[in-house]
Amino acid sequence: MILVRYVLREHVAPFIAALSVITLLFVIDFLVTLLDSVLNKGLPLGIVLEIFVLNLAWMLALSVPMAVLAASLMAFGRLSADQEITAVKAAGIPPLVLMRPVLVFATLLTVLLIVFNNWVLPEANHRAAALMSAISRKKPHAFIDEGRLLTQFPGVQIWIQNIDPVSGTLYGVQIFETEGGEQPRIVIADSASIVYKDGGATLLLRLRSGENHILDRDDPGKFFRIRFQSQDLVVRNVDDRLERRERSHRGDREMPVEMMLDIVNEAKKSYDKLLEDNAKEIWIDVDALLVKVKGDTLIPASEKGFRELISDKARHRTAIQQVHTWERGRMRSIGRVADQLEQEKKRISQYWVEIYKKFSIPLACFVFILVGAPLGIMARRGGIGTGVVYSLLFYILYWVGLIGGENLADRLLVSPAIAMWTPNAIIGMLGVVITWRMTRDNYSGNSLWARTTARLRWKRKAKIAAKERA
Repeated sequence: MILVRYVLREHVAPFIAALSVITLLFVIDFLVTLLDSVLNKGLPLGIVLEIFVLNLAWMLALSVPMAVLAASLMAFGRLSADQEITAVKAAGIPPLVLMRPVLVFATLLTVLLIVFNNWVLPEANHRAAALMSAISRKKPHAFIDEGRLLTQFPGVQIWIQNIDPVSGTLYGVQIFETEGGEQPRIVIADSASIVYKDGGATLLLRLRSGENHILDRDDPGKFFRIRFQSQDLVVRNVDDRLERRERSHRGDREMPVEMMLDIVNEAKKSYDKLLEDNAKEIWIDVDALLVKVKGDTLIPASEKGFRELISDKARHRTAIQQVHTWERGRMRSIGRVADQLEQEKKRISQYWVEIYKKFSIPLACFVFILVGAPLGIMARRGGIGTGVVYSLLFYILYWVGLIGGENLADRLLVSPAIAMWTPNAIIGMLGVVITWRMTRDNYSGNSLWARTTARLRWKRKAKIAAKERA
């Protein structure tokens, strides 16, 4: 137990440090990509902190497995560099024993992370989406982007070409106004600024250097173009208060496994019903192509009737034209059904991907120990450098496989199970091989890392000697 406590204690500091650094990187990326459009728009500090806390859930779900990998590499690398692994082996304790407490810790983290991903993370994502929706209703201009059509204002659509990030001034403004049942008016302005009035209930756009384009209501053939240097556009019924509403809709990342399984079963029933209802139209009898003309109706014909039909060239041409029309209509119908069936299959695959992901990512905590612990022991170079290099290498490999598998599953090229579990299987098998290789090492200063570097030094010296002899 003394050895168990010592090994676990050696992992605490590296795990906390790695988790803090990795989460901080996610936070910085989040601040740059999303909160830049929120922080400068006058939102209360409490709302900004709530956005940050709610989004912290998905950051932790991703950073915990990577922190486990980095911590195992750094901790076992330090033990190996300080010859503590050699001392433990000299005492008759195999290195695999040192890995047991860390594997138990990783298993506990896996279970906790599965619970977190299934219950806490979806609810946090759902509340974050509801909060962002409330913010968009509270301050629509907080989400004005360059080259994006703004439709949140009642009766007004706005297009912005450029935005000054410091002053918030809008440039290249185009407005299409249809409010009040009047004739549509198009307003073009070089620049504009946004001001709230009446406690936030009225939005005032102060336009500068522009034109009004208006059609005459009584005579649509007449067109008016009115230039202005300064003009105010009033948009009423804009509430500046943050009004939270219950959001019933949930995306796939806002649902626990139980809700996603219900949607998968519903999609399967819809798929089976589509297939059953259109089976006769899709798998049509080939004999139906033998037809004869009776008025404007196409009906299956006997062999004798078919011979009579082809003997009359005019009726034959009419029949062929009707057959082609009938076939084109049937093929269009089949195409629509095939598209509907494919959409249902994609919906099923999409939700299965998210279901498997809730388990495969937490299991990476256990898999990464199989890789990190033996690599840390065999490298004999502990510290931050070893942990960062190996962690980045294996985590990039893992996430490339996971993201690539998700894309393939969404396109129905591979099954969701294969897509989500293959990265764990590959890293896990690699970890088993490295662990087996570790057990065969004699740990007498001739480790894998030492032998590799010694071999490289020997080859370098041999080349230098060969050049000197030449």
